[in-house]
Amino acid sequence: MGDRDNFPTAQTRIGVGPTTERGARPVSFSGMVSLDTEGTLVSAFPEPAAGSDLSPGTLINQYELIRELGRGGMGVVYAARDRQLGRRVAIKFLRDVTEEVADRFLIEARATAQCSHENIVIIYEANTYEGMPYMVLELLDGHPLRQVMGEFGSGNLLPSSRVVELILPVARGLARAHDEGIIHRDLKPENIQVTTTGGVKVLDFGIAKATSDGSAVRRSQVVNRSLQLTNQGSLVGTLPYMSPEQMAGIDVDHRSDIFALGVIMFEMLSGEHPVTPLTSEALFENLVSEAPMRSARTIQDIPFELADIVDRCLAKQRDARMADAHELARCLEALLPDRRGRRLADGESPYPGLSAFQESDADRFFGRGRDIARMVARIREQPMTAVVGPSGVGKSSFVRAGVGPALKSSGERWDIVTIRPGRQPIASLASILERVLGAGVSSPSLMTHEQLLDRIRREPGYLGTVLRERARENGGHILVFVDQLEELYTLVADPAERQAFTSALGGIADDVTAPLRVVVSMRSDLLDRAGNDVRFMEELTRGMVFLTAPDREGLREALVAPIEMVGYRFESPDMVEDILAALADTSGALPLLQFAAAKLWDARSRDRRLLTVESYNAIGGITGALATHADDVVASMSSSARMVART
Repeated sequence: MGDRDNFPTAQTRIGVGPTTERGARPVSFSGMVSLDTEGTLVSAFPEPAAGSDLSPGTLINQYELIRELGRGGMGVVYAARDRQLGRRVAIKFLRDVTEEVADRFLIEARATAQCSHENIVIIYEANTYEGMPYMVLELLDGHPLRQVMGEFGSGNLLPSSRVVELILPVARGLARAHDEGIIHRDLKPENIQVTTTGGVKVLDFGIAKATSDGSAVRRSQVVNRSLQLTNQGSLVGTLPYMSPEQMAGIDVDHRSDIFALGVIMFEMLSGEHPVTPLTSEALFENLVSEAPMRSARTIQDIPFELADIVDRCLAKQRDARMADAHELARCLEALLPDRRGRRLADGESPYPGLSAFQESDADRFFGRGRDIARMVARIREQPMTAVVGPSGVGKSSFVRAGVGPALKSSGERWDIVTIRPGRQPIASLASILERVLGAGVSSPSLMTHEQLLDRIRREPGYLGTVLRERARENGGHILVFVDQLEELYTLVADPAERQAFTSALGGIADDVTAPLRVVVSMRSDLLDRAGNDVRFMEELTRGMVFLTAPDREGLREALVAPIEMVGYRFESPDMVEDILAALADTSGALPLLQFAAAKLWDARSRDRRLLTVESYNAIGGITGALATHADDVVASMSSSARMVART
């Protein structure tokens, strides 16, 4: 690729300005660290830009600036409110930029705006204000992937399954962008946002290059100039994540983004860059070397298949890399954590009927994928979380068959203990120790049951202390699931007993860095019962997730996916639509759907492997199935009970 001294130096972020010759100012990368040209770490953060005339309260069209969110070398980002549409947004401004950089900023807006995808940040509009170009984006609640990984070069080693779950959405978003002819060219952990709802978004297509094969942005021009603003002989990107061809100033294609994802995955799995020691000198030496990048197979305790994916992304010759982001997404999908419980026995119903789902039913729990991802993200970020919703919405099933298996499949160890407060809530807490610790543990075994109850009442932090010790001994996490928390207020009259229970839960969930989590489920119509316990209520609301009934598509998945899993299908699509229509606007729709589907399964055609129209009509549809069940229940009652039921 030529002699190293002929390589151009790197302009690391839009607006930072060009670097100079060897011995001049440091080469900065990732917005986190800076190396001088000899490879010495000289700075942890870039110098911020000078202040601007922007301030909270400034009106820009219909947008009112609320507060500054952050700033970089030449840009500043504000939270703002859209006073016309009543929503909060983020507005990114560039200050004191050249016309070329301003044009590139417009490319960012246009490139990203045309890539409509759930894993790409939404851009609402782009314009200028007092000579400053700006774009209006969706305001994301979350944090950069860098925060998940830890500081550059000394980050956390993430479980393989977690890496797959985080990078797969990025690959999907890139596939969409690449289909539009847009190359990101600056992928790095700082440009990937993990939202509090469990989503992943790719940000800052700030140096996106519109390729020549069909994107609308590529065909357009700004002031009669080509949008190809990164002229040959100049670099735009972040040095540690640049592909060899990008570092060499060669024209890049979508495979440069694939290389960057390979570097990110390597760092997530190993805690370090594939080039070590990570200096600008070493990066350029690696570029001219014919030796391949360090193989991910040198990383301990990761699946061979994942190591192979990373290595294929990191191939120096781009023809040897993954062909495109679609292929990368398919390979990662094959490695998604298996969230199933036990396998169904031959002929066993894939529907639980009116029974609640248990952890062992994870293989037939469908329709809640987004809710599960949101809840798992909340659990990772909050020591105490609450699933709140109306009666019959499936809160218990959601945690038992959805959230719990998702955590256990993450590659981390999670021990989950489920309790209900009942009439003796302190005794239910004591049962946690008995189940988690077992026999032979010195602390509880030296006490009688009554002494243990008394200690939990007197020392709210005792339970948490013992559980933390056990979690650390096992190298994992412990989650305490308090199901039907409303029982604490409907069955327990003594305020002191209720206070002792909630104080003990607070002692378990006392810090986000601890290996303990508490999840409670509670009916929304009884949530106000906890209002007298102000501190506990604050903890609940901080991590609350309101669980509503599945939408139509969620119900469709819950109806269709279980039978497809066992090789059956509905005879007619009209059956599915009729069931969904019958359940529209029905409270408790999910258990009713499960019940009707279980009846259909019982009447299935085994030789044709179908749920038939004839069987559906025979049970009278949803309403007929429920009416028949109600009649059967009444018929099984005693005569006196039947009289009560009918009055």
